[in-house]
Amino acid sequence: MTRILIAEDEALTRTRLEAQLKAWGFEVVSCSDGQQAWNIMSAPDGPRMALLDWMMPETNGTDLCAALRELAHGSLLYLILLTGRDSKQDIVTGLEAGANDYVTKPWNADELKARLQVGARVLELQDRLVDAERDRVALQTAGAAAHEISQPLLVLLGNIEMLMEDLGEDAGSLELLQMTYDAGARINKIVQQMKTMRQAVTKPYIDGVEIIDFEGSSE
Repeated sequence: MTRILIAEDEALTRTRLEAQLKAWGFEVVSCSDGQQAWNIMSAPDGPRMALLDWMMPETNGTDLCAALRELAHGSLLYLILLTGRDSKQDIVTGLEAGANDYVTKPWNADELKARLQVGARVLELQDRLVDAERDRVALQTAGAAAHEISQPLLVLLGNIEMLMEDLGEDAGSLELLQMTYDAGARINKIVQQMKTMRQAVTKPYIDGVEIIDFEGSSE
C-alpha cells in the first residue's frame, strides 16, 4: 500500500481528498500547512508521495517542492501540486520547482486517481532500480573481496598443514593447529560462496539489521 501525504489547509477539501484516496487503497497522512508537510516528508520514514496544495500557510507548495528535492532522498519522492492555477506559465513554474505532476482544482476524480496511480508505479519502478543497483554493488564487492582473500588464505592453510606434519606427536600443539585450520577452512568455504554469488539474498542479524546470506546467495 502506497503511503501519501495530503497537505491542504482547507479542512473540507482535505477531508474529501482523504476519503477518496483511502477508498482507492492509499495509506493517507494529512496536514494543514507547509511546515507540517516538511516535517513529515523530510523524516527518514516519511511518505515518498505527496499531494501538495500550491497555496498553504508557512510554506507554499512550490517552495516545499524545491526544499524537498534538496534532501538526500529527494530524488526518490513523487510530488503532485494541487492548484487552482492552470496557465501554462504556472504549470511550468510548478514543474521547475520540483513537482512531478499537477492537478487543478476543482479536480476530476478519475483524472486524480489516474495521476496518483502513475506516481505509485513510478515509485515501484524506482524501488526495483534501487534493489537492482544494491544487488549489483553487493555482487561486485563480494567478488572483489573473495579474490583478495582467497590467495593469502590458501597460503595460510598450506602453512598450517606443513606445521601439523612437522609437529609429529605434540598432541597439544596439533589440537590447537587443527582448530586454527578448521576455522580457516570455514572462512575458505565462505570465500568460495562469495565467488559464486548469483544474487544478493539477505537474512536477519540483530536489531532489525539484514546481512548477506552467502550460502543462500550462491545457490
